[in-house]
Amino acid sequence: MSNIKNKEQDTRIEKICNHVEIMNKEFGDFKIANTADHAKIKTDLEWLKRFFFIVATASSGGLIATLFNIIK
Repeated sequence: MSNIKNKEQDTRIEKICNHVEIMNKEFGDFKIANTADHAKIKTDLEWLKRFFFIVATASSGGLIATLFNIIK
């Protein structure tokens, strides 16, 4: 009786492993491409540099304008 249960469990485990392998083959490329896109987005901080450059130039322009108004 226990041999029958063991064989049934083994066949179920094999079926699950086969399904997992099929899923990995079908969706494996998607995961690799998706993580590559996320890595590119995380390392691309050029937008952040531009933002702070704009804020810094606006602030310094405001300071210069204030100084000119004080001098007048």
